[in-house]
Amino acid sequence: MGSALFMSSDPGALVVFGGGKAEWLSTLEQAGWMCHRCYDLRAAEGLLIDVGPCIGVIDLSQDDFSLQGIAALVNRNKQVRWLALVRDDQLKSDAICQFIVNFCIDYFTAPLPISQLQKTIGHQSGMLQLERKIWPQLGQFGHLGLQGDSDSMKKLRHQVRRVAATDVPVFIQGEVGTGKELAAQAIFQASKRARAGFIRIACQQLTSSWLQQQETDSDEMKCILAAAKDGVLYLDEIADLSDARQRELLQFIEDGEFTTQCGRLVGGDIRLILATRHDPEELLTEGKLRKDLYYRLNVLNLSVPALRERQQDIVDLANFFLLKFARQYNSVARQFSEEAIRMLQTYLWPGNVRELLTQVKRAVLLAEQPTLEADQLDIPRLVDDKQSLKKIREESERSALLAVLENNKGQISAAARELGVSRATMYRLLNKHDLITSPKNFRQSTA
Repeated sequence: MGSALFMSSDPGALVVFGGGKAEWLSTLEQAGWMCHRCYDLRAAEGLLIDVGPCIGVIDLSQDDFSLQGIAALVNRNKQVRWLALVRDDQLKSDAICQFIVNFCIDYFTAPLPISQLQKTIGHQSGMLQLERKIWPQLGQFGHLGLQGDSDSMKKLRHQVRRVAATDVPVFIQGEVGTGKELAAQAIFQASKRARAGFIRIACQQLTSSWLQQQETDSDEMKCILAAAKDGVLYLDEIADLSDARQRELLQFIEDGEFTTQCGRLVGGDIRLILATRHDPEELLTEGKLRKDLYYRLNVLNLSVPALRERQQDIVDLANFFLLKFARQYNSVARQFSEEAIRMLQTYLWPGNVRELLTQVKRAVLLAEQPTLEADQLDIPRLVDDKQSLKKIREESERSALLAVLENNKGQISAAARELGVSRATMYRLLNKHDLITSPKNFRQSTA
């Protein structure tokens, strides 16, 4: 007689970390589950990308992995529904208990109740199928943030797949908050370099005297390039680099290595992805971007659309963020009211996807009922016909300021750099919208 275990969905793919020759693994495979086994965390990222959203089973009972290493992996892969297998004595460890509470949907102890384990796996597989039914457009890159069923997002996802198959520099353009870094990460995750590192550098942090400081700063550039070796180096706001730094970058691109002012030779096999919120042609005209560097980098280019240019995606994105944060923070929030949906659709979203994410996250964290109402969204009501254009612009401006401040953890100088305004202008805007009255929330960057 076959297995007497019942499932709420058809058997599918499991990613199993550890487990050895455990009997429960053989039972699952005999029941039709495709078990992808992994014993090396260095290969785990690529495996999870290949498999996609799935059930992950972590056998901690054999002490095959460091808890710190497996926690870092799990935290980076929230598209996976994680189960933990532990020994009874391990539950005396606060670290193990914290890991289970933070990252796992369930856990089991020996002797392993295989019937219950298989029912749980089957149920969670069914939940994954429901998510795919609700958001069929997410596809391969849904968990990486490239959601949307608009033509512009379909085009972007297609371009990401094409670009990921190559190994040349990529130039990404888009407004603040559109998701340029998400596009870069999607390229990285879908490329042959996915098992290596993804290093993000904010170019405004690299001052003109940066390389001269290397004798006392542990050779930061060498560390950055070493960390990015065989992987991807993502340079955010490339035009913020000084001319000297741009010249050094060009040398690295041409030679595959360069010598610091301290005489150190630095090099490595690295793919470059660069981003800017500005029009590259304007940067060239203004002399903020070297022409020789731009023409070497602009082999492949992507444009990430503003949220107002893909309005049909707004509600789907809002629902995606709602359920994501409701699960992450164990919130009661489950849906938006009709009035809230109308407000989401009529707002201009000057802060783009980042602003939408911030608004939904805040509402989910404060939710006391399953349905989120319009007054729980801290966005301007643009449906009033008597509202002046000046008032609409002021409310949009205030909302954009809140989003960029939250993204920069309240650091005013960093927020000003992201918006492309001086610190004095930033303070003027904050005073204008009464956003500087709470110093506990906003602080000046020391960077």
